[in-house]
Amino acid sequence: MRAFLFIGKNYLKFFLIIFLGLEFFFMGADTIKYADKLPDSANLLILFFFYDALYALNYTLPLSLVLGSILFYINFLKSSQLSALLALGYSRSKILSPVLFISLLITLGYIGLNATPFVYAQEKAEVIVNKNALQNAQEDIFVKYNNNYVYFQKVFPLLNKAEGIKVFELKNDELTKFIQSDKATYTRGYWVLENAEVISIDNHRFSFNEDVLEQNKVKELMILHNFRPKVLDTFSKDRPTVSIIDAITSAKILISQKLDFEKVRAILYSFILIPLFVPLCIIIIASYIPSLARYGNLALLTFGLVIFSLMIWGIFFSISKFSIGGIIHPEAGVLIPFGILFIASIIRYFRMNSYQ
Repeated sequence: MRAFLFIGKNYLKFFLIIFLGLEFFFMGADTIKYADKLPDSANLLILFFFYDALYALNYTLPLSLVLGSILFYINFLKSSQLSALLALGYSRSKILSPVLFISLLITLGYIGLNATPFVYAQEKAEVIVNKNALQNAQEDIFVKYNNNYVYFQKVFPLLNKAEGIKVFELKNDELTKFIQSDKATYTRGYWVLENAEVISIDNHRFSFNEDVLEQNKVKELMILHNFRPKVLDTFSKDRPTVSIIDAITSAKILISQKLDFEKVRAILYSFILIPLFVPLCIIIIASYIPSLARYGNLALLTFGLVIFSLMIWGIFFSISKFSIGGIIHPEAGVLIPFGILFIASIIRYFRMNSYQ
């Protein structure tokens, strides 16, 4: 247990050093980029840096975990602590276990964040900089949700508002109700329509001189339960930004309409599978670390492992974006490369204790 805590503490130290360095570098670069657009308000400036830091996690966190493991192993090797642990009877896999556990735990936490509004940090930061959330409006969206066909003239996902909503409710493939409203707000899991005009149609009363339409005005009408505004991104954007929860909701809608949900699958693979390259990559890195410093050129080894890590991260980052953009099929673009990395890391793990 003491060895586990000792190794874990040292790994966390290197991880935090790299993580904080990359975070400040990323935020500094964005500050220079938006120097002329930064708000004068201190509150908005703090919010910008907060959202920008959250957005930077998408790049800095996986890189910090992998690069931190390289620095940890090289430092342990140079100080002969790795050799000492091996001499005391600790296997390579046992020395790796704290690093693997911590990296996997942080990665799972990051995957969990992707199911929350954390995903929308970049958009919120850009709204503050551009001082206009309305530019993110999506126009002319027509979708089916449960038994309803819904048309949105304009939707503002970050504001949870919409304009020009028209809802066609069907029952047994017959139009039973038509609802329209100029303004609506998504709150408490419902779209709340303001001053909605509701026209009910009684299809069983069609006869000569019979009024089958019933028209009412409703000040506030709650409809479309759990139909989140960001779900509409998957219908209106080539490369949508949605959370895991919203992606699953989108998948249900597309499946119910018997439409292809390739884009949504790519989003889910990107959020759930791609981050797991971190522990797999760390396993491969650990297997290439020699038992003694004199067994290899540490400078060349460090350079090679860093380049390897950046290449793996770059490959998975690129294929996830290509898959979401529809350039490559998500299964071929994500699952196959991930499967290859998984198999390679498992083979290296079980052979690790035999390496010198």
